[in-house]
Amino acid sequence: MRATLIHNPNAGGANSLDSTQLLLALKSAGYEAWFSPTETPEELDPVLAHPTDLVVAAGGDGTVRAVAARLAGGRTPMAVVPMGTANNVAGALGIFGLPPQKILEGLAKPRKVWLDVGRVQTPWGEDLFLEAAGWGIFASTLHTYDPEGEKSILRGLQAGLQTVSGFQAQPLRMWCDGEALEEPLLLLEVMNTPALSHRVRLAPGADPTDGLLDVVTVSDTARVSVIGYLTSLLQERLEELPNVSVRRCQHIRLEWDGTPFHLDAEVHHQDGPGEIEIEVWPKALEVWLPAAEPKDPPPQASQPNANSPEKGS
Repeated sequence: MRATLIHNPNAGGANSLDSTQLLLALKSAGYEAWFSPTETPEELDPVLAHPTDLVVAAGGDGTVRAVAARLAGGRTPMAVVPMGTANNVAGALGIFGLPPQKILEGLAKPRKVWLDVGRVQTPWGEDLFLEAAGWGIFASTLHTYDPEGEKSILRGLQAGLQTVSGFQAQPLRMWCDGEALEEPLLLLEVMNTPALSHRVRLAPGADPTDGLLDVVTVSDTARVSVIGYLTSLLQERLEELPNVSVRRCQHIRLEWDGTPFHLDAEVHHQDGPGEIEIEVWPKALEVWLPAAEPKDPPPQASQPNANSPEKGS
């Protein structure tokens, strides 16, 4: 088996292993592997134009998305090695926290799953997302933060405070599998994975292999304190709040007002309204995961020794 390694050395946790060590781990799993240096998503195009038997994306969610966008709908599988800051895709696949070397060595006999992808028709063209697409307070915060700039927790907090302090619910008209919804909303997030951004678990029940998208809306019909939202998020009980709804559907259409709209960490906006259609692309991409570790066998009941007295004798 031949494997191509796509490695982002600038990812948040990428300093744990370098490209040479990643290649050695792949070779120990039985792969003929090589590394193709890339610095921008556009440089992936020639590398993946004629992919090998497996493409390994080692980096953060941005690296995983860039590779997945180029492999979706094709026959080449990919493997994910989480080496970023949030690693939401890896978390949804159940491999968050596993050491990169262990993941790669576990590909000797991989488990194979099919990953859903969000497919979007927008005024700027067709696009994809792996984690979430959305509008409202989070998209506006992301726009203020500018994800193209240097990553900074302090900048993120400042962007959040700046956005929240003046944000007002806006009317939004949308349809989920044909069911109409029209009301002022603070937030709309269409989730493919349970978490977005820095592991914010807006939809703990979301499963990127079930052929459905989780649509989270926060209306302005009941005011809840910031502490109330944070507590519910930490307890993974956000949908129990009176102004939060979670629907599962396959197709979403919304009348967009042009204000910030995000696809994963990418933000778009425009002057004037437009229409956005979102649908789940079931089983868009085959993903190889490390083989599950065998569970310890249940302890065997001790057998009586032939020379020992039986109970009761």
